[in-house]
Formats: sequence, C-alpha cells, structure tokens
Amino acid sequence: MRLTYFSIFLKAWLLVACMACEVAGADVPEKIYRCGNEYTNAPTQPVNCQEMQAQIITVIPGTRPYGALAVTAAPSPAGRTKIEPSSAPVLGVSSSEPVDAKIRDAQKRAILVAELQQTRERHAQLVMEYNAGEPDKVGGEARNHQKYLDRLASLKAGIARAERDMDSLQRELSRLPSQQVAQP
Repeated sequence: MRLTYFSIFLKAWLLVACMACEVAGADVPEKIYRCGNEYTNAPTQPVNCQEMQAQIITVIPGTRPYGALAVTAAPSPAGRTKIEPSSAPVLGVSSSEPVDAKIRDAQKRAILVAELQQTRERHAQLVMEYNAGEPDKVGGEARNHQKYLDRLASLKAGIARAERDMDSLQRELSRLPSQQVAQP
C-alpha cells in the first residue's frame, strides 16, 4: 500500500481534530443543578431540581486571620508538592508578647469606650423622644392612633435594648485589665 501526501495529510488532520475535540470536551463544565437552596452537580432527587445555565465561576481567595499558621507549597525535586510552614508569626510565639498584649488591650478598651459613648448618646436621644411615655405625634399619627402606639412600643424597646447594651459594654470593660499609666 502506497501512502500519498494527501492520505498522510488527511490522517494527520483527523488526528489533530480528534485531539482538539478531547481538549474542548475537557473544558466543558459539568451540569449544575439548583435543588431549593442547594447547588450540586449530583442531585439526589433530580425531579425537584432545576438545571442552571453554564456560567463563568470566579474564585476569590479569603484572607488569612492574624496569627494563623501560614503554609506555603514548595515543589520538591521529585516533582511533588511539599508543604512547609512559613516564617509568619504564630499567635503566642512572639518574643514581644507582653507589649502586643498591652497594645491589643488598649485597642479593645478604646473600641469599647467609643461604643459605650455611642450607646449612651443613642439612649439619651431615645429617652428624650420617649418623653416619659408621651411622645409628640408626628406625621399621620394624629389620625392613626395605632401608628402612634407602634412607635411608642418601638421607642420603649429601643430604650431597653440601649440599656442592655450599656450594661454589657460596662461588663466587657470591667473584664479588661485596668490601664495604669507608669509615672516616671
């Protein structure tokens, strides 16, 4: 059997076409189904699921929490990936731990004091608006007494919530070590 240039070209073209079909088939995403609030590619009850249209999937990596053990992947000589811990600081291993703890406590205290101040201001505003159970009628409350009663209940609940918030913030502040300034 004698091969011509045309038959060699035809066989090569068919081989390339078959390889292209295989590669293109590898990029086709699997079907994804929505079953209520669950998204899956293997539904347990396909009757209750809807097939979703193919979409581009974007993966956004999260951030690593402070002090978490960072892990880096380094290729080994055999071509395998070797996982090694990085030199990132690990919580509780820092040499300047007492200083860091004092700084963190001071930051916590500052945040709690600011929150407490905002809560006190909100409480004072609600108490002033509540006006000892007789707030002024605003908007359509003069014609619709139920709106007035609803606002009255909302103000009462807001005052109670602000008082609970102030109590919990005071408790949190009392748990922190007191800030004593060293006198030279």
